[in-house]
Amino acid sequence: MSDATTAAAGATIPPANDEPGLLSRIGDYLNPVLVKEIRQAQRGRVFTVALVATVLITLMASILMALEIDASWGRPGRQFFTMIYVFLAGSLMLVVPFQAFSSMGSEWDEHTYEMLVLSNLKPSQIVLGKLLAAATQGAMLLALFMPFIAVAFLLRGVDLFVLGLVLVLTAFTSLWLSTFAIMLSALTRNRLLRVLLMVMLGGGLIGVISGAVTLAGQSIRRPDQIVGPEFWIFMPQVLAVFALLGGLAFLISCNLLAHEEENRSTNIRVLVTLATVAFLVMVGVDVSVAAAGIPREVVFVVTVAAVFMLTLFAVFFCSEPEKLGRRVVRSVPKNRMTALLTLPWYPGGGRGVIYFLVHLGLLVGGGFVMALVADRSSYLSGTVGADYSIMGEGGMGLLISVLYAVLYSIVPIGFLGLFLRSTRINRRIMRAIAIFSPFLYITVPAIIGLIVDDRALQDMKHVGNPGFVIERYFGAFGRGPMGLQGPLVLLVVVALVATLLTLPKMVRAVRETLAARRLGAAAAVATSASVDNPVEIPVEIP
Repeated sequence: MSDATTAAAGATIPPANDEPGLLSRIGDYLNPVLVKEIRQAQRGRVFTVALVATVLITLMASILMALEIDASWGRPGRQFFTMIYVFLAGSLMLVVPFQAFSSMGSEWDEHTYEMLVLSNLKPSQIVLGKLLAAATQGAMLLALFMPFIAVAFLLRGVDLFVLGLVLVLTAFTSLWLSTFAIMLSALTRNRLLRVLLMVMLGGGLIGVISGAVTLAGQSIRRPDQIVGPEFWIFMPQVLAVFALLGGLAFLISCNLLAHEEENRSTNIRVLVTLATVAFLVMVGVDVSVAAAGIPREVVFVVTVAAVFMLTLFAVFFCSEPEKLGRRVVRSVPKNRMTALLTLPWYPGGGRGVIYFLVHLGLLVGGGFVMALVADRSSYLSGTVGADYSIMGEGGMGLLISVLYAVLYSIVPIGFLGLFLRSTRINRRIMRAIAIFSPFLYITVPAIIGLIVDDRALQDMKHVGNPGFVIERYFGAFGRGPMGLQGPLVLLVVVALVATLLTLPKMVRAVRETLAARRLGAAAAVATSASVDNPVEIPVEIP
């Protein structure tokens, strides 16, 4: 044996590093669906044809635009960019969301979703992979448009900062629309219903593109509007609102793909809580900042809108199955106080009622606190410095909105719960009645007014119309309650009775949560004992 062989044999081989790096772990988490979607897009003809057609049409339009450029235009870059942006917005806000919608729908049509589930992929990984594929396609389209955008900048008249801001907001909008499209496609497996949803999506996307082109053109022509302090105060708030809505669409998509035994409620409840806190923070910023200070009445108006938005989610939370799933029981904190504090965020109709009442109180309390700090000016009536009390400037309207929120959510659940068991079909009946209850409260009295020839009822001037009642109690309109006290007292009684009917359900929810806490702790102890100290169970042999 030679010396070289001996040295090679005696050399120490370093052990292989089996621990994957951060990038490798991220790739393993994202790659399965992302790679699948990109490979399908490359092999398919739809995206390729759309890509080539978009580039050719944009190129021909650019050539025609360049031939018409005249020295009298002064700043031709603005007109050139506006024309290019029409095609850019159409690509990012129409082609990409439609691709995301079709990609999710193809999983049902081609029966490949079951294979994704069997591959041990989580719903969040599937939805995130679809979303990342849409983002990749959008990035490719944006890269193809960069030469045209560079030509627009070189033609002068386009501010570089405004140009970058418009492109960033366009990419954000494309990603947001793709998330919403995936959610719509995951709503149903029926092909006919998906076609109807696709038509609705197409109409909405065309409207969004039209608005985006208008805003982009206005920003390019008037870049001075962006440097104002009001823009930098309200733009982060608008982005935060759309980010929360996008997160909500993402979570709804994940929940639609998850199994029924999974916890499909906690993530939505947490996001709604974050949205409630973010709303109060944004109103506080708008009230305290002098450049964008909003008056007291506007604070109450936006808080009323937030109350009704919360009610929409409460309809689903309050009508969920009461019992906690077996997997959810294990996640309940073992500490008694922690379990009670986190109780509203766990699934269940009784816990949903508690969740709704807690957040309703948070909105009302925060609205009144913000109103006390806000400027006392009658903004809605146009009279500045009017001497109204806090209840006359909108406080009573906020309290009345709470009354209608209870009527729309807890009343159907409370009364129908006496007659319907918590089966899946009956839950759908509860939710359908609760969702259509505002329409029933408004139209049924109007139909009665048509029969008895009552003009006020026909014009929907009755207590079933929350807009009419809240408007009468806003002091800025100077009309007063106009004899609505009696019917409102009746509605208050109905709301209180319905809330009392749900009280046993809330008590059972608390008891079930505490029992789940004990069961979870016992299961953890049993699991630990079986692993560390296996117990031998005697078996009698006959």
